[in-house]
Amino acid sequence: MVVFIFVLFLLNGFNLSFIFKFGFVPVFLITAALKIYWMSAMAGCILEVICGKEYVFRFRSLPRNAKELWPAFLTVFAVICLLDFILYASFGVQWPAWRPLFFNVATAVAAFGLAAWAIHQKYIKALGLAHRKIDLTPGFLAVMILACLLEWALTTAAHSIHTGAFYGRNVLTFAAVYIHVFEFVFCSMYLAGHYPEIKQKFESKPEIFLVYPMAAAVIHSIGFRIFMPWNPPFFTVLKALTPQSYKFHEFNQVIWHERYYKSNVLVCISTFTTNCYEAYKIAKEYKQRGAKVVMGGPHVTFLSREALSFCDSVIVGQAEGVWKQVIQDYENGCLQPQYSGPASQEDYHQVHEKLLDSPPEVVRDFLETSRGCKFRCHFCAVPALSNGQLRLQSINDIVDLAKKVKGHYYIKFLDNNIYSDPGYAKELFLALKPLKIKWRAMCTIDIAKNEETLRLAKESGCTGLFFGYEVSGESFEKNQGGKFAMAQKYKEYTKIIKKAGIKVAGSFVYGFDSDNLKSFFKLWKFSFSMMPFVSHVAMLTPIPGTVVFHDMLAQNRIINLNWRSHDYSKLVVRHPGLKPSLMVFLFPVMRIIFLLTSNASGFVVLFIAFSIPLYGKFFSFLR
Repeated sequence: MVVFIFVLFLLNGFNLSFIFKFGFVPVFLITAALKIYWMSAMAGCILEVICGKEYVFRFRSLPRNAKELWPAFLTVFAVICLLDFILYASFGVQWPAWRPLFFNVATAVAAFGLAAWAIHQKYIKALGLAHRKIDLTPGFLAVMILACLLEWALTTAAHSIHTGAFYGRNVLTFAAVYIHVFEFVFCSMYLAGHYPEIKQKFESKPEIFLVYPMAAAVIHSIGFRIFMPWNPPFFTVLKALTPQSYKFHEFNQVIWHERYYKSNVLVCISTFTTNCYEAYKIAKEYKQRGAKVVMGGPHVTFLSREALSFCDSVIVGQAEGVWKQVIQDYENGCLQPQYSGPASQEDYHQVHEKLLDSPPEVVRDFLETSRGCKFRCHFCAVPALSNGQLRLQSINDIVDLAKKVKGHYYIKFLDNNIYSDPGYAKELFLALKPLKIKWRAMCTIDIAKNEETLRLAKESGCTGLFFGYEVSGESFEKNQGGKFAMAQKYKEYTKIIKKAGIKVAGSFVYGFDSDNLKSFFKLWKFSFSMMPFVSHVAMLTPIPGTVVFHDMLAQNRIINLNWRSHDYSKLVVRHPGLKPSLMVFLFPVMRIIFLLTSNASGFVVLFIAFSIPLYGKFFSFLR
């Protein structure tokens, strides 16, 4: 909600006076259109929460709500602008002192009218409900009057502050915008309360809550949610395999509120080691309130006994093969503690059919060509999750889904390694080539050894590949074999891939037993010499399901089993060359330095950051 209001605050306060000096008056129309779009979209999302259709604000709903409600908001905006013009024509620059209060009252009346119109358009009309007389009680009027006076006081105070007091003025303006939004929310709640049938309509079906909790790094989760919105694939899987009599509510990396808890619902939580602390907390609270809680995901797959302390059932492995049985047992009141089993082709086909009927933004986040990886890295949980097997998707199915996304979104395949089966990869690239799409994926560096397949990847639309380098060519870990055996040729292979016109992104791992402080500089120098488009480094972390976890647990080397600390940024084991207490403070700094100085994107960020003072001087000159 705060994000919505902050965007509205920015649109309200956007100062274009220096642009008008150069004659670009049409820009005003553009900002007005953006404001109308955002207000109508935001109002629709607010109504969905108030009327019980949603529990959280969903960014995916913005375009649909704006399309439904923008005519009314445009009309009200035009009327207010007309009133402003009439006052200006009547009084000139000597506007009366009561003008701000007049407009606060006008916007409050507009909020009531817009709320009534929007509820009628979205719900009353659709349900065929008769129009009802709305009595404005003294309590309702008192709240609205107080809101108007408070908004007027904040606006007046903001205008009376000296222009140099930038922060104080903007805080007051933001508070005034917040009050204005409150008026719409309050009116909507008051009006919706006269039509209880609306909420009953959305609560009449049995409900399933799909929860993808925030990770331990909350700021990272919020940023990822805002700037890189992502629909967890398990949402789509469970929706596809569940009878249509159920209604779903999605909670995707949201800041949790008490009002989200509810009894008599089925709650499904996806759990990774990085978010299991929050997942367990949510599961425990739901269970105490009488809901049935099912947990799945990598972490509980490997630590199912731990998870069962907080939930009713655990799904071990993939959900496709067992979800129908889970629903049947839930309806019969006999959920089993644990479910596991292989999925059938019919299960996969049912999910695919659901995807074909889904909007492009859902399909975009479910495009994968394979599950599993041909390598068995000891720090990776993928081999254990896939039971050492590689499952290849139908190429025809992938082409169908890619066609659905084409023209809407950039494609990023979810594969752990799109080159796990070289023959399949070649066929896939040939099939994608006629689509004229752009795509990225995770891959292993050995694709550079196959010149024809690499060329086909580029011709099929590949613009970037993400490689897990993990080690440098000088690292002792290259003696482990497997993927690391190619470490000495990483530079050579990277040059081949970049020469083919494909951008390279890479990840590195720090904290192997042979590592010390000098090893980090070797990693940085190695990445700098290859100059990938993006690169980052993570601390070696014993994640459940990995070989390194079992080995270090057996050696009694894990010093911290608080899963919030297992976020790839902390040293949680006894290390022969590194001190955990030192790394707590040092590694975050090392990580930022690596992110900003070992790749091309980092240098672009640094250039922009150092150029900001110059931009400020330039705009000051324009003003």
